[in-house]
Amino acid sequence: MYLNHYHMYDPYYQDYELSYRNHESQLDSEEIITLNQAISLIKQSVGDEKEDELFYDILIKQAPTNKEKDIIKSIRDDERKHNQILRNLYYEFTGEMLPDDTLSNDSKMNMDYQSNLEKALFGELNAVTKYRKILGTMPSGDSYTLLMSIMTDELRHAIKYNFLINNTK
Repeated sequence: MYLNHYHMYDPYYQDYELSYRNHESQLDSEEIITLNQAISLIKQSVGDEKEDELFYDILIKQAPTNKEKDIIKSIRDDERKHNQILRNLYYEFTGEMLPDDTLSNDSKMNMDYQSNLEKALFGELNAVTKYRKILGTMPSGDSYTLLMSIMTDELRHAIKYNFLINNTK
């Protein structure tokens, strides 16, 4: 009984708890979003996933080995799947279909393979942060599960890019 309430009499714990709560409220303001904000991020993410897919097509051409090409192709294929999942979620929440992707693969990548791998790694890590915010607003089990699968894919992609970066050094 006393162990559970020990922190009430410990001045260090009280200072820590006050500091933690202030820090927690700062995180809440950055992490917690409304469903409407999440829907807007989902719409943005459809374009982001398409851009990633096209960027990875360029990265595949730069990859020096078939093994590396295959790893990047698997990531690119996941991005295609994510695009479709996000489109479906957007429709589910809004009743509106998003227009087909109109991006082209005409961009020229002037960066070398190593730099593009690093760009891809940090792009995947940023996507995890974005999907974590969206995930917190998902009202149903199905939409939550779909967003969780995308977020874990993005984490897997980051690990794969980290492997490729370390493999090229």
